[in-house]
Amino acid sequence: MPKISQSVLQFIPSGPAPLRVLVVETSRLLPEIREKLPNAKIVAVTEYDIVPEVKELRALDVSWSILDYRTQALPFDEVAFDLIVAEPVLSYALDPYDLLLTLGHLLTDVGTLVTAFRNVRYHGVLAQLMRGEFPERERHLYAKAEIVRLLNDTLFKEIIFLPGEQDAENSGKRFADMGFDDTSHDLATAVWLVKATRSTAAVANLKSLYKKETRKQLARLLHRIEYDVKREENIAALKELCVRAGIFPEYLADFIQETVLHPERIPDIFS
Repeated sequence: MPKISQSVLQFIPSGPAPLRVLVVETSRLLPEIREKLPNAKIVAVTEYDIVPEVKELRALDVSWSILDYRTQALPFDEVAFDLIVAEPVLSYALDPYDLLLTLGHLLTDVGTLVTAFRNVRYHGVLAQLMRGEFPERERHLYAKAEIVRLLNDTLFKEIIFLPGEQDAENSGKRFADMGFDDTSHDLATAVWLVKATRSTAAVANLKSLYKKETRKQLARLLHRIEYDVKREENIAALKELCVRAGIFPEYLADFIQETVLHPERIPDIFS
């Protein structure tokens, strides 16, 4: 198996959508991001004031914020971005938990974070540890399980991993033979790429079809019906909302499954 080398661009969609994108210390990928998202509104954060003057970046229609994301607050409103591209932040954040919480608040409720981390279980790292070496200073290394815990604790939902730098799959055999787990060729992977979303795919699809206020009203009525709070009155209000907002049976059924603990208590108002 040949060595794999790829970047977080694997997780960035292509198309004409006018997405709001925040790029944190990942300026080298800006030309490719702009090519993939020609209509996006891109804001880039970098610590180095010389970066916006780089010839390849000047013509990309990017707004810049010059600051150190590790020590300075990001000057953006909550729910301001659909996509955050932040390849190095897990490696260099002073407080990864706090930073992920901040980035999560900057995303919409269906937004996506793409990032990467260096794998502490990579066979090259394990070999150094066997020799009593660990030449890492300010840079953090993680195992996948810890990244999952961090993202879950900071309220991200679906998490997808792809190998960013991966050797031939038998590279970690020495350590696998010692009893190290090697699921997904983890021992051969120096860098993992990560995509984390604020909602599951099913919930994201539900949120994309109707305005937030309509979804809030729908959820409120369903919960009142579920717990017999003025049941008949709220069933009538649910029927009226579905007619007024154009909510169709399949959508309502999916919404009930995602938001109600006791879906059997909700009557079929379309029958």
